Amino acid sequence: MTHGRRIVIVNNVIKSFSRRFLSLIMLSASVILFVTLWASVSHAHDPLFLSPDQETPSQGPLLPDGTISFALYGEFLAEGETRGFQANFKDGDLFQLELLIPALDPEQSLQQDQLPFLRLITPDGSEQILYPSIRTRFDEPFTNTSYFTLIQERGTAQGGVYDIVIVSRAPARFTTAIGIKEQFGTPVQRAGERPSSFAETSDRLGEWYDNSNSDPVQESKDDHSSSPSAETLDESAPEISTEEPEISSKNLETQPITPEQDVEESETGDESSTNQTLWLLVIIAIVAIPVILIIRRILRSTPK
Repeated sequence: MTHGRRIVIVNNVIKSFSRRFLSLIMLSASVILFVTLWASVSHAHDPLFLSPDQETPSQGPLLPDGTISFALYGEFLAEGETRGFQANFKDGDLFQLELLIPALDPEQSLQQDQLPFLRLITPDGSEQILYPSIRTRFDEPFTNTSYFTLIQERGTAQGGVYDIVIVSRAPARFTTAIGIKEQFGTPVQRAGERPSSFAETSDRLGEWYDNSNSDPVQESKDDHSSSPSAETLDESAPEISTEEPEISSKNLETQPITPEQDVEESETGDESSTNQTLWLLVIIAIVAIPVILIIRRILRSTPK
């Protein structure tokens, strides 16, 4: 076999290997991109920010479709404050509602009886009090924020408008998430100063998350030791409300999720591991781009 023939064979082998490697890299990059986008969307909510003057549902945002995924951010500066909003549902829609707090102080140091809770009024006028029943950590890698989920409520909705009120029992920031359908930019009545761009949304969320106007936790404890108002006494029932069974079965058939602590820790660990894996895959995809360009340059410069 001549020397020239050997060079041709080696070149053909290199080209064949390079093409297969290039195809594998491109396929991997496509899969990584899909998984990353899916993970991002699966945790995405259209953000709204509740102001102190939106104390009641009629003053707060009116969501045209309660199945659309919204996250409403707010902050309480004292015990007994309220924030409210409304959400419209069709009969038989999936109803999903969550209450979260940042995994930061002072919120994460609050005792169980200092955590905020929800007051839910269904379209037929029935009222339900939802108290925190879990404390599951949720890490959001794309916004670099972390939360504790306090309430997860799911059921079948009545047709009409739901009134939802968040009630404070101590100074704290909070997030209320509703709906599961990803649809950004939906017009919302009484939305207040709504962010108009991704950059503005990111800035406002970062400011809300990093800068608490709440006083230190000891103030909450001092307030807690003082005599509560009559309204607070009426609402501060045990954490598992004894009023809930009185709600008719034709109303919202909620199914509160109350996992045990060891299950919560396991889920948190799995989620954290998944997030780390996703970021590792993203880094691999970024590194693969210059590799692809180098391979293409080698193929073009190889004599035929």
